Amino acid sequence: MKSRFLMTAAALLTVTTPLAPALAQPAPELVFAFPVTDGMESEPVSNVQLTFNTTVTISHVDIETPDGIKLVLFDVVANDGEGQTSMVFSFDLPVPIVAPGQYFINYVAEVNREDGTSDSVSAYSSFTILEQ
Repeated sequence: MKSRFLMTAAALLTVTTPLAPALAQPAPELVFAFPVTDGMESEPVSNVQLTFNTTVTISHVDIETPDGIKLVLFDVVANDGEGQTSMVFSFDLPVPIVAPGQYFINYVAEVNREDGTSDSVSAYSSFTILEQ
């Protein structure tokens, strides 16, 4: 009985151990944004926050305005080739956004795992500033 338990435990460890590193750090996914994704804002926006499901390295964040202008909040090239690594990122805008319309927060984030694998995501979150 004891040897059967040990064999079962060893078999389970053999099956699950190779999967552990891949499961330890999932692919990057945005789980919260401020302004809230698809939200409607009635006040000026002076800060952007991005929260991910795991620690990621951000290489680019910008806000695309309703007229197509991109305000770069962070870029790896302007930061001497270094990304920012965290789960939560906060970026102050140079001036508050007040013009009504739909805005897009574009970002590029990646996960580099210890086993040499990586995942990246280039995506956006949007919000709308309402007319006053």
